[in-house]
Amino acid sequence: LKRSYMIFLIIMCFVLVGCSTSSNLTEEEKLADFEQLYNEIESGYPFLEVNKRLNKQDWLANKDIYEQRIKDTNSDKEFISELSLIINNLNSSHTVLVDNQGYFDLFRKVYGPLNLYDFFDDEDVIQRYNSLKKGTTYEDVYKENTIKDLVENEVGYIHIPQMNSANGDINKDMDTIEAYLEKIKNYKSLVIDIRGNSGGRDEYWESLVSVLSDKTYNCKGYILFRTDSNVISKYVKKRDVRLNTINELPETVLKNSPKEVSQSFTSFEYKEEIVRGESKSPFKGKIYLLVDNRVFSAAESFSIFCKEQKFATIIGSKTKGDGYVYDPVLFKLNNSGLIVRMSSAMYLTEEGICNEEEKTTPDILVENTAINYGKDECIQQVLELTEKLN
Repeated sequence: LKRSYMIFLIIMCFVLVGCSTSSNLTEEEKLADFEQLYNEIESGYPFLEVNKRLNKQDWLANKDIYEQRIKDTNSDKEFISELSLIINNLNSSHTVLVDNQGYFDLFRKVYGPLNLYDFFDDEDVIQRYNSLKKGTTYEDVYKENTIKDLVENEVGYIHIPQMNSANGDINKDMDTIEAYLEKIKNYKSLVIDIRGNSGGRDEYWESLVSVLSDKTYNCKGYILFRTDSNVISKYVKKRDVRLNTINELPETVLKNSPKEVSQSFTSFEYKEEIVRGESKSPFKGKIYLLVDNRVFSAAESFSIFCKEQKFATIIGSKTKGDGYVYDPVLFKLNNSGLIVRMSSAMYLTEEGICNEEEKTTPDILVENTAINYGKDECIQQVLELTEKLN
């Protein structure tokens, strides 16, 4: 009996090892997925030259190094980790490997209803992400707003941690904010704190403007694409983007834009967006926007809006950038079933300035932008400015 039990254990060990080995990608499959990724980055990624200038990273030139790093991986887990590090060398928070189940579930929840992608329910994708660690969840990412008085009867305060509602209902958030604005309508100042806000949906800050103001704002700029990429080409078609050829960009815009625009980009959309203030009781005091170097994406869009429209005085440090663009594009790697998220476009201001490269510079620079309600340098600036208001 003992001998039979030992034989059974040995057989089971071989079976388990065999299953583990067969579930791993081959070296050829891993390299093919990297090649697919490389081709999409080469033809569609908008910030290759920006990355060179800002971070001294020539990502395309490292192809041989990256391939060797892929060859050196001995398991799917190592491959996923290495591929994630390689993509991170592009230095864009919009360009990442979706490397855990939590992020996959989050992106499926956010992007699924848009009907832009057909791979969220693919069997190989589901199996891949079911096999990965749970990671970050929707609840981990989205936090509630903080609304309070900094100085009673004088200075109001709203901290917005992300440009999305923690409960999934933007209208509910706006109802709460609108009720607070009614209470503080005679205050001298209002602080809108978006430090640490890495983005979400432009609809959020546009709704915020609508409850704060009764004015209409016209936001203008250019969104540039590299449609030689199949992924980008399909994306703009599904988004029904109104494209112009890149040689139609005005000379004044080209003069101020990055030098690679006329050579590397194929097309652009002239973006003219109306943001309507619909408040029946608009806030009449001074508005201050607090920012830091983590403000990104839709939060960056709000920073650009406040700067260009003179909607608020901006206090803090230079932001992280990549605002006023379409959502990052997603694509599936054929062999692994992994999802890559990639920046889809470059935004230029009406003058031709690349936001991803130049970011938003505050009106008042503060060295220490840490949120510290006891001794907060950004808030201290607001209080000093408010004291001068009579």
